[in-house]
Amino acid sequence: MPARADAGTPTVAIVYRRPPDDVQHFSQELLHDGAACKITLLVLDPDDPPLPVGDSAVPPGGAILWFMFPGRSYEVGALYDENASFLGYYTNFVQPPSPETAVWHLTDLFLDVWQGPEGPPKLLDESELTEAAERGWVGAEDVARTRAEAAAVLRAARADRWPPGVVSRHPLEAVPSLRFRRDAPGTFFANLVVGRLIAFGIYALGAISITSVVFSAFTNALQPGAGFTAARVAWLGLIGLELVILLGLALAGKLPATQRPRPEEALTERLLFFGTLVSGAAVLLYPDSQLWRGALTGLYATLAVFLSIFAVSRGVFDRRFPFLAVSGLVVSVVALLVLLL
Repeated sequence: MPARADAGTPTVAIVYRRPPDDVQHFSQELLHDGAACKITLLVLDPDDPPLPVGDSAVPPGGAILWFMFPGRSYEVGALYDENASFLGYYTNFVQPPSPETAVWHLTDLFLDVWQGPEGPPKLLDESELTEAAERGWVGAEDVARTRAEAAAVLRAARADRWPPGVVSRHPLEAVPSLRFRRDAPGTFFANLVVGRLIAFGIYALGAISITSVVFSAFTNALQPGAGFTAARVAWLGLIGLELVILLGLALAGKLPATQRPRPEEALTERLLFFGTLVSGAAVLLYPDSQLWRGALTGLYATLAVFLSIFAVSRGVFDRRFPFLAVSGLVVSVVALLVLLL
């Protein structure tokens, strides 16, 4: 279970109306405030009563990650118990909400789709919508639209195409990363890109090693003095293709360990800046250029790339001058010039 939000954390007040006159109020942590999707977190206190949702109930200490889609007639809740075990997805049909800065007003349209960990998806509360229509609590247009959308969601759920991808990509364990992205977007995106480049390097090393072993065992591509034989051209071509594919997959976040950065594992401008200073000390301590030139050239080149990413990301997302990143980048570039000239 993710830690509770600290005081001062962005929250939204939810005013939830179920016709004709049932109104409930909730306060939820705002994790992501995007134009296409907004993500909030509701954590029940240990002394709260169980909260019935769909075919389940969230126990005291449990949580719901809510995914709301502005302009769409539904919201999706991912339910978890007090041990962070997944309970199911709950698609709740509502009048298209228009979230404001601090208060969101939602009106329930009765129909729901429940997807538990086991068993087929279920359409819930059909009789309640029928009663609401007969009593005039819900207009005929809303009734027709809700039934059509619920039927479409149910078909998608039965075909394993529901909920939307943004929901499945953000389980409860992603809450720390969502907070990291919300509170420090520049550092978050810098770590995202840097982490994916590091993952690319690791996977590329493995791919090159395996490919080279295979070519070495069955061809003369790696034999000294072999020249540019067909086997060597094929080896280099395959490695180049592997690198292009792996780089694309890494930058798109499709490789393992490239999904999201965690705040406790994050690189920072300060860490990279002091890394450049410590590396520079090696030049002073070991004046024999042959001893440190090879290692430090690679190190400073890597630091320059990482610091460039931090400088751009912090400047774009945080909208302030990234002093440490730029300072470290200058030190790295100067060091590279000294090493290479």
